Amino acid sequence: MTRPTRRFRRRPILGCGAALLFALTGVSLFDARALSVEFVVLMLAASAAYVAALFVVARGAGSRAMLGGCLLLSLVWRGALVMSAPVVSDDVYRYVWDGRAQRFGYNPYDTVPDDPALEHVHTEVTRRIPPVSAALPTIYPPAAQLFFRLVTTVRESIAAVVVAVVLCDLLAMYVMWRWLLAVGRDPWWVLAYAWHPLVALEGAGGGHIDVVGMACVVVAGYTLSKRRTMLASVTLAVACAIKFLPVVLLPLLWRRVRIRDAVIASAVVGVCYLPFLGGASLLPVGSLGAYVDGWRFNGPLFVFLEPWLGVFGVLALAVGGGLAVAAWARHTLAVSDPRAWAWPVAVAVLFMPAVYPWYLVWLTPFLTVSGTWPLVAWTLASIATYTVWVNELAGVGWVIPEWVVPVEYGLVAVTALLVARTAWSAPRTATS
Repeated sequence: MTRPTRRFRRRPILGCGAALLFALTGVSLFDARALSVEFVVLMLAASAAYVAALFVVARGAGSRAMLGGCLLLSLVWRGALVMSAPVVSDDVYRYVWDGRAQRFGYNPYDTVPDDPALEHVHTEVTRRIPPVSAALPTIYPPAAQLFFRLVTTVRESIAAVVVAVVLCDLLAMYVMWRWLLAVGRDPWWVLAYAWHPLVALEGAGGGHIDVVGMACVVVAGYTLSKRRTMLASVTLAVACAIKFLPVVLLPLLWRRVRIRDAVIASAVVGVCYLPFLGGASLLPVGSLGAYVDGWRFNGPLFVFLEPWLGVFGVLALAVGGGLAVAAWARHTLAVSDPRAWAWPVAVAVLFMPAVYPWYLVWLTPFLTVSGTWPLVAWTLASIATYTVWVNELAGVGWVIPEWVVPVEYGLVAVTALLVARTAWSAPRTATS
């Protein structure tokens, strides 16, 4: 009886993998910006296959050998996307510029790519930086800058940056697998990350630095659960120095790490800032102020609250809300509970002025329990915002089609209600 059961379980998961492979390799074969509708349709198919795969995994998918085959399959579509990157975002051009500028002795927080005096620094790749970004100094924190410099020192190309990001992506995958084994959970849940279409798109297909920071968070969570507090503190600090977003996770370290760990982690952040001090500004923050003042994208809560609270009031709510959720999680959830790592970041992102899809990559390693299903919906639905290219190419501007935000956040709300209803009715079902 065991053999037919295994064959039955093997077919659904392999079918989901084949659908993901078809959709994600298909995305790599054409210009996703010029054909953004076709791109979103393929990503919708990939998202459906991903959700189906989660249901299969929840029921028990098969052997570890088959899991290895599924993980190898994820490498295939990552390889296809690496060859066509960047698929839908231009950020990687800026990464190359920031690394190249440092190698020429310039501080990326004090210089701008469109400065005529820096024309000699440019290459064919860096001239592709969008004009709006080229007029501003960098926004990326110092650990990200050091990553850009390291990669461009080894090899200065889009492919080099994307491959480096994918290596961090694979590190996150491996550590997540180890973490699942360490806490006695089914290692098949690693597919919740490895097969997520957004991870493949923003990592292999875009080379976004968020993947590097997210990998640091995964390492921090795993090492904290193993009580390797020094490494946990340092890796979370590095994540905060790559993007400021994971700062809301700091309460999870409260009374779990030693004071010495916190001091050393703070010193690591200080060392990251040292190469960029002494420039025109007191602190190397670059265009962070311009971002806060002018960048608006897919942030309906920010748009609603800004007239009442002001820009900094809403940002304070974002940070404070994330910290509050993390503090709650610290006292009520285990350190290995995925909800403790996902929801503080999700709350912070929810109130931000710009909610780009790659910001949600930070959530993807933790989508392995029912309490994070609404975030599954959000990470997948956010891909629809790339229909912004329809309006951009039509001359309307960088404006999301009107249907996208209601559909995206409506899907999240419906999923949250279904999860809440299931959780509410479960005890009654058990006692009936």
